[in-house]
Amino acid sequence: MATIALDELKGKEVISSDAYLLGNVQDVRYDPVSWDVLGLKVKSNKNVSKIISAGSARSMIMVGPGDYAINDVILFRDTLEDSRDRISADNDNISSLSFLLGKKVVSSDGLLVGTVSDVLLEMERWSVQSVRVKLDKGAYEPLGLKKGIFSKTASGILVTHISAVTDNMSLYLTTSDLADHLTLD
Repeated sequence: MATIALDELKGKEVISSDAYLLGNVQDVRYDPVSWDVLGLKVKSNKNVSKIISAGSARSMIMVGPGDYAINDVILFRDTLEDSRDRISADNDNISSLSFLLGKKVVSSDGLLVGTVSDVLLEMERWSVQSVRVKLDKGAYEPLGLKKGIFSKTASGILVTHISAVTDNMSLYLTTSDLADHLTLD
């Protein structure tokens, strides 16, 4: 299971197998109900916009799910022409994962856990897996965590633990349940 952080995806170049540079990843679009990744928001290269007929030069396009090699760049396994059905003009009505960054995370019994610092994606299934949280100073003791010099973030909050995302990210888990799931990074 290959997971990648949202911060690692942002800025990566998207390249077709026939060496066309589509552009750079700006964000990830997702479905807030199923937590499925719907596509990558890419700032398109002007040469590519004409070829794929999706947007104008330097506009945003959305690259849908597919079997891509993700390393230093995101590489399509097929040509640009063969990938056209997965590429469309971007739609701002679709939720972006960047919207979650900085949201306060609150347990079901009211503990301010911290703020979302990153989102982890499972790219084989194209789904959002979990969030990484920068812990609030007051959360260490109730969660039974020792405050280290360097470890200020924690992982282990799965999307199935999230009950709602509004101004805050509310969790189904109580403080004691959360203590069993969190691990310091």
